[in-house]
Amino acid sequence: MGWTPPYIIKKFNQTAAETGAIFGPLSAILGIVGPLIAGPVSDWANKRIAAGRLYVTLFALGVSPLLALIVYTADSLVMFYVAFCFYALILTMWMPPIYAACMDLVLPRMRGTVMSFYILLTTITGLGFGPYTVGLISDLNGGNLGSAILCTNLAAPLIVVLIVLLIRRLKKDETLILSRARAAGEPV
Repeated sequence: MGWTPPYIIKKFNQTAAETGAIFGPLSAILGIVGPLIAGPVSDWANKRIAAGRLYVTLFALGVSPLLALIVYTADSLVMFYVAFCFYALILTMWMPPIYAACMDLVLPRMRGTVMSFYILLTTITGLGFGPYTVGLISDLNGGNLGSAILCTNLAAPLIVVLIVLLIRRLKKDETLILSRARAAGEPV
């Protein structure tokens, strides 16, 4: 989302102040509300079906690229913001369920280490390479920032496949937690 304000400024002839006044609070609110919805929904889903949390993640990461197409091809600023609300809300719903799924796969004493590694990895890859990649693609395609942002969604099919594989494997991995800990010399 780091390139979205420059996109709005360029595509819809907005000033930085106009963009910041609307996009800033809107993205902050949606960035809070999406995970707040996803947490309870993923817990509810996980109680009813195996790997329910991961189905919420699959939904968020499978649907959000489709919504991105609407957002970054919108012809009017109003349409952009309306579509962006749905896009950002659904996009941010992947985080709580995947964090909880990670916690389910390790012993309680290892949760801090696992989350530290996970956040480090996603920060370096997503926040590090993501904006650089979008800027590079935009430079290579003649400055078309909207299509450069959409190009990041080319990874979506691979992500969906990996989540499906994780869903298929999750139950088995959850049952092996204690045996893996014992094999590693843990006193459990």
